[in-house]
Amino acid sequence: METGIQYTLYTHIIVGAISLISGAIAIFSAKGKKWHRQSGKIYFYAMTAVFITGILIAGYKMNRFLFFIAFLSYYSVFCGVRCLKLKKLHKTQLPKWYDWFAGILNTVANLAFLGLGIYYLFSDSVNIGGVLLTIGFGIGGLAISYANLKPFIIRPKEAYHWYLAHIGNMMGGYIATFTAFLSTMVTRFELMNPFVAFALPSLIGIPLLLFWQKKVEKSFTKQ
Repeated sequence: METGIQYTLYTHIIVGAISLISGAIAIFSAKGKKWHRQSGKIYFYAMTAVFITGILIAGYKMNRFLFFIAFLSYYSVFCGVRCLKLKKLHKTQLPKWYDWFAGILNTVANLAFLGLGIYYLFSDSVNIGGVLLTIGFGIGGLAISYANLKPFIIRPKEAYHWYLAHIGNMMGGYIATFTAFLSTMVTRFELMNPFVAFALPSLIGIPLLLFWQKKVEKSFTKQ
């Protein structure tokens, strides 16, 4: 069992590195061009492997935090790819059953994430930093579910809805993935305060993402 988990861990590290590199290339390359499309595909497949191996490792080591982070990050990437196939939601297109299933599964996972944070809050050895991060990520995961399930219920008005969703989900997944990577490095090498390592990618990445989305939305409304 230990040998199998060790090989799973090696695989997780390799595909994690591939996802970080390919994700960065997709972010900084020209959108819609060859480099962006190819690196985006590699990022998605690598993230699928990261999710599977991450669930196995976190389950074996009983690491609840990384278990739920795996759901949050992969759901974002899954939706980032799926919204490219759901460009006509503002017309008559309907989501597939697995779009609903993934959203409901992510909602349940992040409700559990939020519940875990509340449980930590009332535990004897309470760690405020850990509580804030767990509750924060749980709320963030629920917000991602809401943002992706809402267009299934209320049709978007804008034809470019899919583009904003693609940017938001892919960047959100990358932020979560980088968070997991940074936290692992900090745990192993004690490079910085663990709370800072968990919070820093979101504190930097989310404002940049919102700024980027606003800029893109303005470019569409001017057309």
